Amino acid sequence: MSYEQLAQHAAKLEQSAVIMDMRQRGFTYHNGRFSDASMDDKTVQGAVDATVARFSGVADLFTPFLGMPDPDAFTPLRDTLARVASTLNSGQGELPYNSASVLTNPELGKIDDVKGLVKDWYGGAALNFKDNFLSKWYPITSNQFALVIALKGGIEAEAALWREARKNVDDLAHKAQASLDAMLDCNPKNVALLLTVAGSIFAIGASVASGGLAIGLTIVGEAASSSAAIPMKDPEKVEFGGKNVAEIVSGIQNGLNKLAQQIVDAENVVRDAMNNALSVLHQNPDRIIAPRPQLADATPATVRDSTVGLGTAEG
Repeated sequence: MSYEQLAQHAAKLEQSAVIMDMRQRGFTYHNGRFSDASMDDKTVQGAVDATVARFSGVADLFTPFLGMPDPDAFTPLRDTLARVASTLNSGQGELPYNSASVLTNPELGKIDDVKGLVKDWYGGAALNFKDNFLSKWYPITSNQFALVIALKGGIEAEAALWREARKNVDDLAHKAQASLDAMLDCNPKNVALLLTVAGSIFAIGASVASGGLAIGLTIVGEAASSSAAIPMKDPEKVEFGGKNVAEIVSGIQNGLNKLAQQIVDAENVVRDAMNNALSVLHQNPDRIIAPRPQLADATPATVRDSTVGLGTAEG
């Protein structure tokens, strides 16, 4: 059984519910037909119709779970964000989360060479460049890196929750079918399954960057792939009996309701983290975006001015 066949499996569950309920009530089922030696065909058909009506809608219980996002569809965006994060990663900041596929960019370290080249430069533009750009290079790039990591974590969390949701609903359908198939056994057993969507992602507060420009982010991601020791929520156990069809159907509904709630809860965690990242960006533009250099607005008349232009170098 696989998620891609969920609709077919749901339809089979509804058919099995009718068959097993009729059989438990003493009807014989053979070659797609029900019979009872004590009843005429019309009476039997009336019982069949009533049972079909009674369990009509069992397949529809799974309809909201059809067409859930494909977790693999998030991979290209995750890989793009990993490349962006690698470009911005100078090894600064405290980011042990969502670091998979992220490398350090040695080119960023060459800013230290620039510091050496301009140490004797003075004037308005020189002070502007040193105070607003050089001194804030690592904090600002670290904060940019952190925001990209936050986005990457959100994408990974989305993929994780939908991967678990697909697996959980498939497992529920499989076990419900097995329970129906075994309903007439001498000692039918209760069915238990674990819902793991809530525990598939994590959310943790992180303070990123240095130099007095740290920002606070809520970082989310896939718990299974995190390089940090982050406590995972325990799976939620769902059990239902298998003594009769109504009991099994009730268990299916209960399990699907709980799964839907876990999906909503996980999505809310991701949403809140993304809203937090957006809020951090809006509230701290000067900690994330380097100010425009004065020289960018220089004209031929002012480019050599010692106050706002290139100034001079000692020596």
